[in-house]
Amino acid sequence: MSISVQGQADILRALEAKLGKSRTTRVVNKALRDTGDDIVEIVKDSVSSYRKTGATYDEVVKSGIKGAARGVKEIDVGWRGDKDRWRLVHLNEFGYTRFGKYVRPRGMGAVQRAADKSKEIALKKMKDGLEELGR
Repeated sequence: MSISVQGQADILRALEAKLGKSRTTRVVNKALRDTGDDIVEIVKDSVSSYRKTGATYDEVVKSGIKGAARGVKEIDVGWRGDKDRWRLVHLNEFGYTRFGKYVRPRGMGAVQRAADKSKEIALKKMKDGLEELGR
């Protein structure tokens, strides 16, 4: 999932000039982490519909803040690699063919719905987090 905001570099550059680089970085990182936590909860809620052992639910994680060297910071939300749950999530998300018959699992499309829902929430949370810089 990717969210694009036009002019974000200009906004951050103006904030850094006004408030300083370290304070701006601290607030942006906090906003990213808080947004990542919310998205993890949204994904967990959506994949709970096809939960048997709980491994798919329990392995939803977020990464640390990445991409600071490129100038675009990001956090990834996905599945840990311990039990290769991403393979099963893929089957549950898109369906599969078994014995020549197409199977539509109960939670089909759940991750896509979570991604769509999290876009709105991510924009709102990031806006709220960055408004803290204006205070």
